Amino acid sequence: MKYNIISSSSKGNCIIIESFLALDIGISYTKLKSYLKDIKLIFISHVHLDHLKPTTIKKIAYNYPTIKYICGSEYVVKKLVECGVNKKNIYVLNEYKWYDLGLVQASLEPLVHDSPNYALKLEYKGKKLLYAVDTSEINHIVARHYDLYCIESNYNEELLEKHIQECIDNNDSEDKLYYLNRVKDTHLSYNKCTDFLLENMGENSEYVRIHKSSYNYEGDD
Repeated sequence: MKYNIISSSSKGNCIIIESFLALDIGISYTKLKSYLKDIKLIFISHVHLDHLKPTTIKKIAYNYPTIKYICGSEYVVKKLVECGVNKKNIYVLNEYKWYDLGLVQASLEPLVHDSPNYALKLEYKGKKLLYAVDTSEINHIVARHYDLYCIESNYNEELLEKHIQECIDNNDSEDKLYYLNRVKDTHLSYNKCTDFLLENMGENSEYVRIHKSSYNYEGDD
């Protein structure tokens, strides 16, 4: 399954799958513009700005009004409609149920974040994809022998604990300490990501570690 990572970080997220599907729109319209002529479906995992950028969605809705959207949260639906997306173009999927959307079959499973958030399971021409980002846990999901895994690997647990202790020892700002502690509750570690991949990947599976923190991450792909 072909993929193109346009951006994957707290500054903005968007991955293109097989040219017609965009996973999250947390980037500028300029960065995305050249891909939009082929995009038929957009999946929005949750409402945080690095995954749903209103200024970009507004321009997409105006210039490409036939694009369909996939989501699992009414919060996302509300934001999309506010951006000018026709509600008839939004597929709201119930958890754990597979849907035939024409081009693809799709299913959503809840993730553990501080905003309603979903992982996407997708089947396209016999190939399967799992996309999961912004979650503190993933071991509740089963996705054995999928063809492509796009899974968050945000931080190294030992490195994060080191930075937390340094923050305490140096009497750094409460905001910094809050940020570091929040990471553990809202994002997936390299360690947990690796355990999940080892449990689920098959011989021919491919994985992409996404949403890496430049500050709290160490590990090889």
